Amino acid sequence: MDALSLRNEQRTLGACLAMQAAKRPDKEFLVFGDRIYTYSEFDAWVTRLARGLTELGLRKGDKLAIMLPNCPEFMGLWFACARLGLLEVTVNTAYRGPLLRHVIEHSDSRMAVVSKEFVERFQDAHVGFGRLETAIVLGAEGESLPDMPVRGVHFETLESSNVALPDVKVSNRDPLAIMYSSGTTGPSKGIQLCHNYFWWHGSKTAEGRHIGDDDRLYTCLPLFHANAQLVTATPALMAGATLIVDDRFSASNFWERLKSCGATQINYIGGMIPILMKQPASPSDRDHTVKFATGGGAPKDLWEAFEQRFGLKLYEGYGQTENCVALASPIDAPRVGSVGLPICGYDVDLVDSNDEPVGVDAIGELVFRPQEPYIMMDGYYKNPEATLAQSQNLWFHTGDLMKRDSDGYFYFVDRKKDAIRRRGENISAFEVEMVVNAHPAVLESAAIAVPSDVGEDEVMVCVVRKEGSALSALELIQHCEKLMPYFSVPRFVDFRNAFPKTPTHRVEKYRLREEGVTPSTWDREEAGYALRR
Repeated sequence: MDALSLRNEQRTLGACLAMQAAKRPDKEFLVFGDRIYTYSEFDAWVTRLARGLTELGLRKGDKLAIMLPNCPEFMGLWFACARLGLLEVTVNTAYRGPLLRHVIEHSDSRMAVVSKEFVERFQDAHVGFGRLETAIVLGAEGESLPDMPVRGVHFETLESSNVALPDVKVSNRDPLAIMYSSGTTGPSKGIQLCHNYFWWHGSKTAEGRHIGDDDRLYTCLPLFHANAQLVTATPALMAGATLIVDDRFSASNFWERLKSCGATQINYIGGMIPILMKQPASPSDRDHTVKFATGGGAPKDLWEAFEQRFGLKLYEGYGQTENCVALASPIDAPRVGSVGLPICGYDVDLVDSNDEPVGVDAIGELVFRPQEPYIMMDGYYKNPEATLAQSQNLWFHTGDLMKRDSDGYFYFVDRKKDAIRRRGENISAFEVEMVVNAHPAVLESAAIAVPSDVGEDEVMVCVVRKEGSALSALELIQHCEKLMPYFSVPRFVDFRNAFPKTPTHRVEKYRLREEGVTPSTWDREEAGYALRR
């Protein structure tokens, strides 16, 4: 598909799927275990799902929350939304309690598709429903649906509808998704993304990575994140390639799995690299068809050893949901430790605290701005103040510190903002503190990032208990486990009598980070406490 020559009305995911189905109907598009869909089969299934959503009452502009693990149904619903002009609201499957409530209510979702194992979370007293009218449950075929405060519908009813599709015009400028990103000084923000965002980045990624229709792109990263949708799924569609999706990362059989499915390209997050390197060496380490892997956060000290052991090349990039990818390693000239060069479509710079550009090898905050229309987010949903603040002086401010060498290659240094990243998940310190502070024995808390032995961060929470409280670290963790995603639950708990503070009574978190884990800090993993998921 010559994507760059398409008219505006063709630059939608629904139109791109229809064109590929017409061009290569019998080519495999989606592979999930033993479920295989050709382009024409997937296109027809998407139409059936769109009919079902229409019969339930959804119309262009409505929001559909999707709380599913990786599965073909997630993919089908995403494209059904694209066909009808609906907005997919992706919900992290680990969300529960206040975080789940925030996404459902703030997004104004009218309906939600929920996997059976997550239904209990919608019965929790901590979860409100806002405008939610219906929960469509997947995985409860032939069973009575549990009691919920909203109408329950079996997923298979979507596939049996014969209602006519509405005559809707979907433009590349129409919104397609709201994806929630962790906040730092407030609740998670809903990032609005239009069809053109998906089309443009899918096309450019396919072009930059030399993806052809004979490639087989593999991901085991969650479809509720932009990474899997934008770095793997959409480029596969644009190139007419095959998409292979697994439901989770398994280090023990990773390379065997890639060999069995014939993957040629994969994408990764940084935490996967040290985990794979810790696996016992095997003569089959290179016995696969993968040419190269793209991702972010590969540890510099393991980079070349990983390439040598597994016989492939790593290509780093940098992006956020707000902009997808702004920096990427060129295929013909990657540099170890670098996140690459600016890709076409963006102006990129490094600035100091006054927004003045910094020089070569100097550390500055990464900022960027688009050269093309509709290739960035359309703003934060119902939060114009945050949208404006993020785009100070007409540059989007990432909150990440980098430096640049004399050849223009960028290198990640640290995070400027108060955010925590653990094994591919961005965690809001604000939201961790919100849950911790809800415990009746807690006076105040401060969540910080401390280094992890597998790269990225671990979550540590420093706590001041109320006078006379005997709250234990284990009791606090059990409280957190009920109300937050498993990946946000702190590993480390440190009780203190007081916090260092500024004259305006803000906690000086930099001092807490400098101290880090101390001999008095409680470690959940050392204590042998296993979290439920």
